[in-house]
Amino acid sequence: MQAARLLALVLAAWSAGGCVILRSYQGNELPTVSDGQLVPGTTTKADVLRNVGPPDRIVRQYDGDVFVYAYLRRNVNTLRLTEPVFTHLTIFEYTKEQEKSDRLVVMFDRAGVLVSVGLQHGTRALEPY
Repeated sequence: MQAARLLALVLAAWSAGGCVILRSYQGNELPTVSDGQLVPGTTTKADVLRNVGPPDRIVRQYDGDVFVYAYLRRNVNTLRLTEPVFTHLTIFEYTKEQEKSDRLVVMFDRAGVLVSVGLQHGTRALEPY
Protein backbone atom coordinates (compact mmCIF):
# COMPACT_ATOMS: atom_id res chain seq x y z
CA MET A 1 0.00 0.00 0.00
CA GLN A 2 2.84 2.37 0.83
CA ALA A 3 4.45 1.78 -2.57
CA ALA A 4 1.19 2.71 -4.30
CA ARG A 5 1.01 6.00 -2.35
CA LEU A 6 4.62 6.79 -3.21
CA LEU A 7 3.99 6.02 -6.88
CA ALA A 8 0.89 8.25 -6.88
CA LEU A 9 2.86 11.08 -5.26
CA VAL A 10 5.69 10.78 -7.81
CA LEU A 11 3.23 10.73 -10.73
CA ALA A 12 1.40 13.79 -9.37
CA ALA A 13 4.65 15.71 -8.96
CA TRP A 14 5.79 14.68 -12.43
CA SER A 15 2.54 15.76 -14.08
CA ALA A 16 2.53 19.06 -12.18
CA GLY A 17 5.63 20.39 -13.89
CA GLY A 18 6.05 21.86 -17.31
CA CYS A 19 8.95 23.14 -19.32
CA VAL A 20 8.71 25.28 -22.45
CA ILE A 21 11.57 26.19 -24.77
CA LEU A 22 10.89 28.81 -27.43
CA ARG A 23 13.28 30.05 -30.08
CA SER A 24 12.26 32.65 -32.61
CA TYR A 25 14.26 34.14 -35.43
CA GLN A 26 13.41 37.26 -37.40
CA GLY A 27 15.16 38.14 -40.64
CA ASN A 28 18.07 36.33 -42.21
CA GLU A 29 21.55 35.81 -40.89
CA LEU A 30 23.78 38.64 -42.00
CA PRO A 31 25.83 37.90 -45.08
CA THR A 32 29.57 37.60 -44.68
CA VAL A 33 31.30 40.81 -45.71
CA SER A 34 34.96 40.32 -46.51
CA ASP A 35 37.66 42.97 -46.16
CA GLY A 36 37.84 45.16 -49.24
CA GLN A 37 34.27 44.32 -50.30
CA LEU A 38 32.80 47.56 -48.89
CA VAL A 39 35.19 50.44 -49.52
CA PRO A 40 34.04 53.98 -48.58
CA GLY A 41 34.30 56.36 -51.51
CA THR A 42 34.42 53.55 -54.08
CA THR A 43 31.62 51.01 -53.52
CA THR A 44 28.21 51.90 -54.99
CA LYS A 45 24.65 50.86 -54.10
CA ALA A 46 24.68 48.43 -57.02
CA ASP A 47 27.86 46.80 -55.66
CA VAL A 48 26.29 46.41 -52.21
CA LEU A 49 23.08 44.95 -53.63
CA ARG A 50 25.05 42.51 -55.80
CA ASN A 51 27.50 41.39 -53.08
CA VAL A 52 25.46 41.65 -49.88
CA GLY A 53 21.88 41.34 -51.15
CA PRO A 54 18.73 43.36 -50.60
CA PRO A 55 18.44 45.16 -47.26
CA ASP A 56 15.69 44.58 -44.72
CA ARG A 57 14.97 48.30 -44.65
CA ILE A 58 15.95 51.38 -46.63
CA VAL A 59 15.97 54.72 -44.81
CA ARG A 60 15.77 57.74 -47.07
CA GLN A 61 17.65 60.79 -45.82
CA TYR A 62 18.46 64.19 -47.21
CA ASP A 63 22.19 63.41 -47.49
CA GLY A 64 21.72 59.90 -48.93
CA ASP A 65 20.18 56.51 -48.30
CA VAL A 66 20.90 53.99 -45.56
CA PHE A 67 20.61 50.22 -46.04
CA VAL A 68 19.79 48.33 -42.83
CA TYR A 69 20.31 44.58 -42.54
CA ALA A 70 18.98 43.00 -39.32
CA TYR A 71 18.82 39.52 -37.80
CA LEU A 72 17.03 39.01 -34.46
CA ARG A 73 17.18 35.91 -32.25
CA ARG A 74 15.04 35.37 -29.16
CA ASN A 75 15.36 32.41 -26.78
CA VAL A 76 12.91 31.78 -23.94
CA ASN A 77 12.97 28.98 -21.34
CA THR A 78 10.13 28.56 -18.86
CA LEU A 79 9.79 26.09 -16.01
CA ARG A 80 6.39 25.97 -14.32
CA LEU A 81 5.21 23.86 -11.38
CA THR A 82 1.47 23.70 -10.78
CA GLU A 83 -0.96 21.81 -8.57
CA PRO A 84 -2.43 19.43 -11.18
CA VAL A 85 -5.59 18.02 -9.61
CA PHE A 86 -7.86 20.52 -7.88
CA THR A 87 -6.83 24.18 -8.26
CA HIS A 88 -4.27 24.13 -11.09
CA LEU A 89 -2.57 26.84 -9.08
CA THR A 90 0.92 27.85 -10.20
CA ILE A 91 3.29 27.11 -7.34
CA PHE A 92 6.51 28.21 -8.99
CA GLU A 93 7.46 29.72 -12.33
CA TYR A 94 10.87 30.67 -13.67
CA THR A 95 11.44 32.27 -17.08
CA LYS A 96 14.75 33.12 -18.70
CA GLU A 97 14.58 35.26 -21.83
CA GLN A 98 17.38 36.43 -24.10
CA GLU A 99 17.06 38.63 -27.17
CA LYS A 100 20.02 39.69 -29.29
CA SER A 101 20.43 41.05 -32.80
CA ASP A 102 23.00 41.41 -35.52
CA ARG A 103 22.90 44.64 -37.54
CA LEU A 104 24.69 45.91 -40.59
CA VAL A 105 24.15 49.57 -41.52
CA VAL A 106 25.46 50.85 -44.85
CA MET A 107 25.32 54.62 -45.49
CA PHE A 108 25.48 56.24 -48.94
CA ASP A 109 25.82 59.82 -50.14
CA ARG A 110 23.41 61.45 -52.60
CA ALA A 111 25.30 59.98 -55.57
CA GLY A 112 24.88 56.43 -54.21
CA VAL A 113 28.51 55.96 -53.18
CA LEU A 114 29.35 54.30 -49.87
CA VAL A 115 30.16 56.70 -47.02
CA SER A 116 30.44 54.39 -44.01
CA VAL A 117 29.58 50.92 -42.67
CA GLY A 118 28.56 49.80 -39.19
CA LEU A 119 28.42 46.18 -38.06
CA GLN A 120 27.33 44.68 -34.73
CA HIS A 121 27.26 40.95 -33.93
CA GLY A 122 24.99 40.67 -30.90
CA THR A 123 23.76 37.08 -31.39
CA ARG A 124 27.21 35.73 -30.51
CA ALA A 125 26.47 36.75 -26.91
CA LEU A 126 23.47 34.43 -26.61
CA GLU A 127 23.99 31.73 -24.01
CA PRO A 128 23.59 28.17 -25.33
CA TYR A 129 20.70 26.07 -24.06
